[in-house]
This record gives sequence, structure tokens and C-alpha cells, in this order.
Amino acid sequence: MVLSSKLRACRGIYYEYRPMSTQLQDTNLFRPIVVGHNAQLNHRVVHLPTSRSRSTNDGENFPTDLMLEYYDSRSKVSGSLIIFESCLVSPRSGLSPYKSGVWSRPQCKALKLITDKIHANGSYVSCQIFAPGRTSNIALLKEKGLPLLAPTSIYHSSDQAKAAKDLNYPLQELTVEQIHNMQQDFVTAAVNCLPIAGFDMVELHGSSGFLIEQFLSPISNLRTDEYGGSVENRCRFLKEIIEMFIRHPEIGSAKFGVRLSAWSTHFGMEYPEDEYSMDETFPPFLYCAHMMSFLEKCRLSGEEVAYVSIQEPRVSGSVDQNPSGRSNAALLSIWSGIVIRAGGYATDYKGDPSRIASNNPNLEITDGQIKHYSSLIKDVNADERTLIGFSRPFTSNPDLIERLRSNKKLDLYHREHFYTHKVEGYLTFRDYVDDHLFSNTLALSQEALDKHGVSLAAHDD
Repeated sequence: MVLSSKLRACRGIYYEYRPMSTQLQDTNLFRPIVVGHNAQLNHRVVHLPTSRSRSTNDGENFPTDLMLEYYDSRSKVSGSLIIFESCLVSPRSGLSPYKSGVWSRPQCKALKLITDKIHANGSYVSCQIFAPGRTSNIALLKEKGLPLLAPTSIYHSSDQAKAAKDLNYPLQELTVEQIHNMQQDFVTAAVNCLPIAGFDMVELHGSSGFLIEQFLSPISNLRTDEYGGSVENRCRFLKEIIEMFIRHPEIGSAKFGVRLSAWSTHFGMEYPEDEYSMDETFPPFLYCAHMMSFLEKCRLSGEEVAYVSIQEPRVSGSVDQNPSGRSNAALLSIWSGIVIRAGGYATDYKGDPSRIASNNPNLEITDGQIKHYSSLIKDVNADERTLIGFSRPFTSNPDLIERLRSNKKLDLYHREHFYTHKVEGYLTFRDYVDDHLFSNTLALSQEALDKHGVSLAAHDD
């Protein structure tokens, strides 16, 4: 069936699928830009940190051969920017299963096999670093004799509170000394990432309900000392890390970025609906604005960070949401440096357009025509400093950049395979074949399946 020959009903109107009038290759998306110290990008499509739980779960937190092949295939277009998936800064800052760590030399030597592949393809890579804090796996911490710590002893969910009770391992409030130790863990992790693991930059993960956002948010931070209370105090943890990065001779401002979001609802960071607003009454807007203002002051004083990555209200993590009445416009007006905008920008997937449209409340339909990539085109052409980030589409489209460049349809990702730790749904998607081949996956032999999933630690010499 040729989709363009069929009228489809959606939202009470009939529309026809037709190609978009503006080619993405003619927009700023395919103009070069320099990011950070020396990342000479040939386009502005960014591979966002897409954690797919393919690291080891043996307590060593190593990357695997699966990840080596994945990042090699996604960095083939020279001059691309990859933001590597979130890596743990230290055991005492929290542990999560199937996450790589960057606190030891062997871990970083293993990661260098991946960064070397990316660099051999002529591309650049930043490593997102984070600490789980209260979102840590309690059983793992207990096994290693490490405390479960957070800014305030508030569980992110009733399920976590029950798990802590069942294991007799309660959440504890961080002391000031422990806070300073964790800040130093971020510095050590960043230094490990750069000269040892070979990353070009690092990214401080300040959203998704992890430790940094736990300090930022009044939901999770009820402290009454210098790290709690006012917005300025709640931002202190992150601001001090940023200052430490800027001053460090092996890091410096041009070698790191910051990830923020006013709209993430991960791990208990969900505010009552009547609190959502576009002004200072909405807590995440207030602390994000404070951090953006701080970063802009750093920029004006000659210490500009490589980029700020900010999530659009269309998406929270890997979940689509209705952005009605929500916008990052006011936040973006505060920061004038390089920005990576992320969330819900990919729209032109294979399949019945009525189904795709009905599942995408953000899709623009004008005069009966689906306006694919309308938000992307508007945002990337709005200025000379914007890059556009993608995560889920890269999972199912190894050649995503070329598909966007040539206006080819995208293969839809398989969400059920996102966190299965297997080859399926991770390395089984092929490059573009045609618009009407809906099953675009590779059939791997048992031999091919068996060779994957090996820890890269085995290759460390």
C-alpha cells in the first residue's frame, strides 16, 4: 500500500501524508559548528546519552563488546557528536546495575576502546557522568557495605521505601563531609574520563531524579544548612562542582557541559499538576533559571562551558508527554552559549500515519498535511548556536543522520528491548532499505549472538 495515496482520519479531520516542503539538509541542522575546546562538528545532530543497560552487572561496571559495536556504528558520519550514556562516578555516590563506572583505571581503559573507535570515525564523544544518590540499587549497596545516601532521607517511591525496610537498610541524610567527598568524586571521574578514557568532554547529569537534581529540587531536598532551603543553597552542590571543574588544570570550562530539565518526572520528581507554570512559581523552572544564569555569568567572565543540554517538555526520559502550556523559551533566553535541545524531534516514522499522529500530540497538521520535523526546523533555524539531540531514534536507525539528511523514513524503535541486556533491539537494526520495509532488523546467527556481551575488561592490557 502506498501511504501517500490514502486519506487517514485523526483528531476528527482527514489528512494526507505528503513529504515535508523543507528539506532538513537545507536547514542549520547540516551546517558545521564548533563545540567546546576543539569539537569541529559537520552537522548538528547529536546522539544523546541513551542508557540501554548493556554494561556488565558483575559488580565491576565495565562496558561490553555490544557497546563497542553500537557506538562504532552510530558514529560513522564524520564530525558527529556522541554523548555517551551515563556512567557512575563512584561506589559511595551510589550504584546501579548495568551501568559503566569511571572511578578506576581498568574501567577507563576499557572505555577507551570505545572512544578510540569513535575518534577513528572522525567523530567526538562526551561522557555523561552521574551519581544515583537515593535512586541507587539498595541490594547492591548492602552487598558492598555502602550506605544509601541522599540530600534528605526521603524515598523516591513507596516501593523503594518498602525495599529499604525489607532489607533493613534505610536511607540516610548526607553529612557535609560526605557531600564534599561526592563532589570530589565527580572531579575524579571527569579527570579519568578525559586523559585516561579518551573522551573529548564530560557532561554533568543534572536531571532524571539523580543526585544532582535531588539537591536542586525541594521535593527531595529539605535540608536546613548551606545545601538546602533557598534556591541558591539547593543549587550550591552543582555550582561548586562546576567551579571545581573550571579551576582544574585537566578539565577547564571548555571540556564539560551540563544537562538540565524543568520537565523530568523521573524517580519521584513529579509536581502537582496545578504547580506547573511558566514563571518563578514552578520550582524546577526557578532552579534551572538560577543555574542558567550562573552559567551565563561564567561565560561572560571568560569561562564558557562547552554546552548546556536541555530537555523539551514533550518528553520525560523515554516517555512522551503533553507539553501544553510548557516551554523552555524563558530558560533559553538566559543562556547565550551552545545549547543542545532534546526531546520528541523525530516524527517521520514508517507505518500508518494515522497511528503515528494519534500517538504524537505534538505533531503539526496544517491544511490536511502532516508537517514532519516542523519543531526541529523552527528551533534549529532560530539561531546559530542550537544543536538537536536524539536518543530513541538512534536505537533503531544506525544511519539516522543520513536518513535525516536525505528525508528518508525512520524505523520505529522497540521499547520492549531497551533494557534487556541483549543483542535484540540494540544491534539488530539495519541501515535504510526502503520506506515500506517495516521489519528492518537483522537475523543474526547463534555464533554472532554468542560473541556479543563480552566485557571489554577482557581486552584491557
